[in-house]
Formats: sequence, C-alpha cells, structure tokens
Amino acid sequence: MNMDVLPRVIGVDANFLVSNRDSDGERKERIEYLLSRVDKSKGKIIIPTPAMAEYLVRADKAGVEILNALQKRASVVVGSFDVAAAYEAALFDAAALGRKDKRDGSEEPWQRIKIDRQIVAIAKVHAAKLIISDDGGVRDAAARVGIAALSVDELPLPDHSRQRKLPIAEQVDGSAKST
Repeated sequence: MNMDVLPRVIGVDANFLVSNRDSDGERKERIEYLLSRVDKSKGKIIIPTPAMAEYLVRADKAGVEILNALQKRASVVVGSFDVAAAYEAALFDAAALGRKDKRDGSEEPWQRIKIDRQIVAIAKVHAAKLIISDDGGVRDAAARVGIAALSVDELPLPDHSRQRKLPIAEQVDGSAKST
C-alpha cells in the first residue's frame, strides 16, 4: 500500500497499542509518525473495543495512561461492537460457513478467530481502508473484506529517522579533538 497518501480512516489492533506502549526506537517512531500524519490530515484512527480489551488485559498504569492520552486526540475514536458491527461479523461467519470451513483455514482457537473478525468488522463499519496489525488472523480477515493491512514494521519512518548517523571520530592522531 502506498503510504504517501493515507486513507481517511485506519483501524488498529491491540498489538499497535502494545507497540505504542512498550516499544522504543523505530517501532515507536513509526507509530508516532502515523499518528501525527493522521492528525494533520484530519483522519481517524479507530480502536475497536475488542482490541482495547485485549490491550487492557496486560496494561499496567502506564499503559492505561497511554490509552487515555490516545483517546484525548481528536483523531482517535473508540469503535464499539454495535449492531452494525455484529451484522458485519455475522457476514464473515456466514461466508466462511458457505466455504464449508467456519475457521477459513485458521488453526487458531475459535474464540480468537471470532475476536479478530469483530475487530475487522468494527473497522469496516467505520469505513477503514487500512488496518495496522501484526496479527495474521486480523490481517487475513481484513483481506477477505477488501481492507488493506500493514504491520507496525511496515509503516513508514519519518525522514529524519531514515537518515544514517555518521560516525564522527572523537580523536585525531591519538589526541582529543578540540572544538
């Protein structure tokens, strides 16, 4: 997917939230860059409630504070599993049953498959054109309904992070370099 132009609405999974909390370095920079671009474009980041619940299971106080900070952003919306999302999730299940495999080839536990489908259904109801997830089940479900999916590591880095640092010698001819 070309990330030069962002979709207006982007769904995220629990691992996006975990990466935002636990990562440093490039993963964190990728997330912060995405959030700033979405803010500037007046787009939306959808956090589906099942993804939020998965995140909160292991979130400590700092994790909850990060979630609260995200929710204060105008671009972040919590997407509920409402009637429209339930209908979309039911369509997933019906299509899989029509293919005579309710799991659609997945070896994951049924409960996990259902949660992945709920996350994608909520994103779809909110008109997301992209889902950020490191979870193969979420990515597969998104592909089945025509929503692009990227992992956190596939998000672009800001220009300043792509520049390589030059090694600068501190000493010249064995003596300290003065400035």
